[in-house]
Amino acid sequence: EILRCLVGSEMCIRDRKMSGLLEKDICLLLRDHRNMLILFFMICVFLGLGQPGTFILGYLPSLMLVVLIGTFSCDESDNGFPFLFTLPIDRKTYIQEKYVFCVGGTVVSFAIAWVLYMASQVLHGVSNLSGLLLENAGTIPVFLAVFFIALSVMIPVQIKFGAESARVLMAGICFFFAGVVLFVQKIAGEATLDQIAELLGTITGNVPGQAGIFAVSIAVVLISYGISVRFMEKREI
Repeated sequence: EILRCLVGSEMCIRDRKMSGLLEKDICLLLRDHRNMLILFFMICVFLGLGQPGTFILGYLPSLMLVVLIGTFSCDESDNGFPFLFTLPIDRKTYIQEKYVFCVGGTVVSFAIAWVLYMASQVLHGVSNLSGLLLENAGTIPVFLAVFFIALSVMIPVQIKFGAESARVLMAGICFFFAGVVLFVQKIAGEATLDQIAELLGTITGNVPGQAGIFAVSIAVVLISYGISVRFMEKREI
């Protein structure tokens, strides 16, 4: 009974630390990025309602992901880390909160993007929303998997190299993949790219493939979390 009480109190303390860190990051967003968030949201409403395609499903969460990762820079600036870790917060709890915050924020932004997408369908004359929802439901885990994998790369890079170096490295990764696509197009031709696109469409077009991609993304997030904890514990504050 005593052990149960001790474990329960420890979990309660951990939950309070987590909720305090989450509240800090939400306050940072609303205080330091409020105008930018309002501008982003206005642009996304305009783009989402102005065209019937799925562009908004990728655009809004991508913007939000960059903003969420930017809270690392806010914590790091003005010797923020030395002050933060004088509080009863260990580095592992800090990383846990960042993953919860970024994953949760990405899911919320994707939900908002999905609402805008459905609203655009109504404005453009689509009446069978339930059929449209069933038809496109399979894209939800695929979209989320892409965002989770991007998040899993960005957070460890941000911790290891800092904000400026992380931006350069992420831009380099994007250019690398663009170069690979151009290389395949030049060497193998358009037919090979079409075959690759068709293969990806086949994988993502059925429930087992969608579930598999989502499961892989969760595994990547967990691996990324372990790497981020290791980087944070070795980092000099």
